[in-house]
Amino acid sequence: MLDNRKVERTRLKRPARWSLYGTVIVLIGSGLGWLAAHYGADIGGASFDDLRRLDTETSMLKVHGAAAFAALIALGAMFPYHVRRGWALSRNRASGTTVIATLGALIVTGYALYYLVNEANRASISFAHWSIGLAFAPLFVAHVVIGRHLSERLARHSARGVKKTAAVHSSAR
Repeated sequence: MLDNRKVERTRLKRPARWSLYGTVIVLIGSGLGWLAAHYGADIGGASFDDLRRLDTETSMLKVHGAAAFAALIALGAMFPYHVRRGWALSRNRASGTTVIATLGALIVTGYALYYLVNEANRASISFAHWSIGLAFAPLFVAHVVIGRHLSERLARHSARGVKKTAAVHSSAR
């Protein structure tokens, strides 16, 4: 950790960051793939027959479920450092809280879709899940962009402070 709490970084290390980005891309892509197969009568001008549509839906759900497990692991891995340090340093709290709340809603609706649905509530739970999922993408991107902007601004501010301190020490000689 850096001596100056204001410039301490909470950014994930590159392997964790790229793994998380890849997982989010697969989650969103497979969710969109399921939506296209389920609700899209024609995809690219070619119509799906029911068996082919069901096969595509099933494949998308399998990929989506596997990516969801990876996302749960990533979320659990981020709490001890990224989330706790960001909160303690008062960094990116609004967007971070929104991302965590959105992920919580996706976890609850995803669990409900797998274990609690019946014919009476399937459509509403499914709609809630994919609506929240579609909203998650821009929220996640906003959280990353805000965090990067804040980190760059703090780094520039810190670099100016180091230059001023060095100038003061060199002129005192």
